[in-house]
Amino acid sequence: MQGDIVYIELSLNIHSISETLAFYQTLFGWEFTESHLSSKKYFMFKTKGNKIQGALDENVVANQNGVQIYIECHDIDLTLTNIQENFINASVLKSKTHISKEYGSYAIIIDPSGNRIGLQEDTK
Repeated sequence: MQGDIVYIELSLNIHSISETLAFYQTLFGWEFTESHLSSKKYFMFKTKGNKIQGALDENVVANQNGVQIYIECHDIDLTLTNIQENFINASVLKSKTHISKEYGSYAIIIDPSGNRIGLQEDTK
């Protein structure tokens, strides 16, 4: 379908590859495959529901001021606790914030590679 987002690339910090991969695998069930599309590290991923694909790419520079993506999660509080207890290079920028009954809640984090990521908790 024209206009759908079909692929995203996130920064991959060479010093936190293992932690970054574990971060997305543990918290969201993403599956990774190492690719050799460039001379630098490039790990393609599929989300658990196969709704979107993308990659963690060492060629991409982490940016905390640009486009904001949000990852669906069932329990933001549990996810934030898991991040704080298990991922030393990740942090919470904005704790769980209620939007509305219709749209649920969100939070903003920094992943181990320095990407600013939103978490979205559905009300259902």
